[in-house]
Amino acid sequence: HGLTVNFSKRFTKNFELLSSWTWSHAIDDSTDLQTLLAPQNNNRPDLERSNSTFDQRHRWVTSAVIQSPWKRSDSGAWRKFFADFTVAPIIEWASGRPFTVLTGSDFNLDFGSNTDRPSFVQTGGVLSPFIQNGSFLPPTVCPADPASPTGAPTNTLFTGLPVPGFFGCTGNLGRNTFYRPNFFSTDLRISRKIHFGERWNMDVIADMFNLTNKFNVG
Repeated sequence: HGLTVNFSKRFTKNFELLSSWTWSHAIDDSTDLQTLLAPQNNNRPDLERSNSTFDQRHRWVTSAVIQSPWKRSDSGAWRKFFADFTVAPIIEWASGRPFTVLTGSDFNLDFGSNTDRPSFVQTGGVLSPFIQNGSFLPPTVCPADPASPTGAPTNTLFTGLPVPGFFGCTGNLGRNTFYRPNFFSTDLRISRKIHFGERWNMDVIADMFNLTNKFNVG
């Protein structure tokens, strides 16, 4: 789903402006941008449906070109100094994109650690700065084993075999549950045309990226 709104001012009176805002919502069950992301539970790929990895709700970009209204033929030292300047800023703001919290271990035993998510509980476990009044535990979505004296969960893939702990189980945390911080960047180009007689001139250009040195999470 998406909506785009554009506002533009054509180049008149030494000034032009283009401003665009986009609202979008992308939903999928797998993202194949850089690598094929398999589901956490290969028997239930439908449980992977969530906000897409490239889901970005808001993005606003504004650019402008501002030329000096003075000419080098004008009278006055300051007018001559600021003549033939062009300033072109680009300002971009965007909401953060979602990401998935992983355990980093192959708990579900699918020969890879990029599909294993933890379980979320209200008390106990490992505290996380991403959530309030809750914490993470290793994957525990496995049925309890009545024959186990400790009540340990039954391994769903290797029932009866001595597989330790939570291996063979899946976590209850959803895909792309959390969002990165917002993105903000200001780029700026300043140029000036220097004339050498009537036939020759040279443009001196300075480009600055992320002018405010804002830290943006990748």
